[in-house]
Amino acid sequence: MAPPNILLITTDQQRYDHLGLKGVNAIQTPHLDRLGREGIHFDRAYCPSPICTPTRVSLLTGRYPSSHGAYTIGVTPDPFPGPTLPEILGQAGYHTALFGKTHFVRRDDEARHLNQGMEPDSRFFRQWRGPYLGFKEIEASTGHTTNQIPAMHYRVFLENASVDYQDWFPQMRNAYDHHACGAWNIPEAYHDTTWVTERTKAFLRRQSTTQPWFCWTSFQDPHEPHLCPEPWYSRVDTTRMAPFTGYQPGEFDDRPAIYRMCYEKHFGPLNDDVPAPSRLGGAVRKEATVPSCYSEPDKDRQASAALQATLGMIAFLDDRLGSLLETLKATEQLQNTIVIWTSDHGEMHGHHGLWGKGLPAYEDAQRVPLLAWSPGRFPATGTTQALANLVDLPKTFLRLADVAVPENWQGTDLSPVLQGQQPSVQDAVMIEMRPTEHHLNQHTLVTRQHKLVVYRHTDEGELYDLESDPNQYTNLWSQATHQDLRKNLLERLARLHMEREPHGPKRVSFA
Repeated sequence: MAPPNILLITTDQQRYDHLGLKGVNAIQTPHLDRLGREGIHFDRAYCPSPICTPTRVSLLTGRYPSSHGAYTIGVTPDPFPGPTLPEILGQAGYHTALFGKTHFVRRDDEARHLNQGMEPDSRFFRQWRGPYLGFKEIEASTGHTTNQIPAMHYRVFLENASVDYQDWFPQMRNAYDHHACGAWNIPEAYHDTTWVTERTKAFLRRQSTTQPWFCWTSFQDPHEPHLCPEPWYSRVDTTRMAPFTGYQPGEFDDRPAIYRMCYEKHFGPLNDDVPAPSRLGGAVRKEATVPSCYSEPDKDRQASAALQATLGMIAFLDDRLGSLLETLKATEQLQNTIVIWTSDHGEMHGHHGLWGKGLPAYEDAQRVPLLAWSPGRFPATGTTQALANLVDLPKTFLRLADVAVPENWQGTDLSPVLQGQQPSVQDAVMIEMRPTEHHLNQHTLVTRQHKLVVYRHTDEGELYDLESDPNQYTNLWSQATHQDLRKNLLERLARLHMEREPHGPKRVSFA
């Protein structure tokens, strides 16, 4: 069988349960549901870190954030970790491309990073299309709905269209409102989702059936600000929406102080001069600099509009997925293409009184949608409870392409599950969250039934039974009846760390 084409489609900040397959019925997601029915829907998939840059670099390098160095947003690893997935596939004969969001480095460094560290001039993105980090072709954009001024190749697209796009992006008029929720006046033809789709379709039409390709289609939606273009915003059936339960008084009393501090939007001093034990419990407060999960009272008052906008964005994305599948069919590439749909992390969406993603170790932020479909290669497994982590995908892609995997890659090969050979390949997955340079560091272990959360800065921790308490209201960490379980899970986390250590070079002599 010829090497497979690989179409990796990522959204940004999409909840794992925002799929028709998971019961959402305020919108229709027929194409996403098709992937899950005719392929495999990993209902227990997690991100390696519930924040943008760490997970995106893990998808690029097959390594956890603690290994590749891009441990949070606002960080630019130097030197950048490698080899990357597109570099390896390119060396194996693949044509490689990326369209849309990158965010592999600090936002302010993105344009310079694309230009080998130099500030690009005004003509750069009109002329340059790669290479970059192993991608032979790249057309990039940055920002989400209205929170950035259009830049890079997306801005060139808008300029070439000769449209007055200032009216759509309030940052250009000093009128930006982070808490805005609802309909967005940008026509869908000029929306980033349409642009990324059309660039991908043009790439697919150019490909030869004799050379395999890897394409990363990287959408910005449904990340907040919660704004959705028409007609997608109005197509949401608001009578069938299910808003999330907000903060319940006292629900953070049995867990580490970071929950209350996120909810209050205040943290203790986090600079390196303060002794570690007082970092998250001191009386001194300052406005939080820890990304990116807080209470948002202004959004609480607009929770319905925010959810409607998010669901509208997902319906819009589903529609564009359908057009990508049609293009694969029209170019006779459908049978030999693996299509993966996932997101870099989830979104709290007001659940537990929190918005965004990050430190609070809830399923809402740590769990992601993961759909894998290839009619010529994968059986129609449907929904599976097999555990998966997005750091597994690069190794899995190389296995499926019959390409050697680097020794320092840390994921697990999911191909036996994808090909219907085994029901699962791992009994636990790990999530890392290190939002600051020092001390504030959280690791989560997830098994079929339980979740364990440990911290560097405190002896406090978290333990949940996800079967009986899926929304994590009861912390079992300190309960006497669960100390044996806690001990066993701590030992499993320690072993998992050892299992994920890079193998290193082969030993060839006694000394």
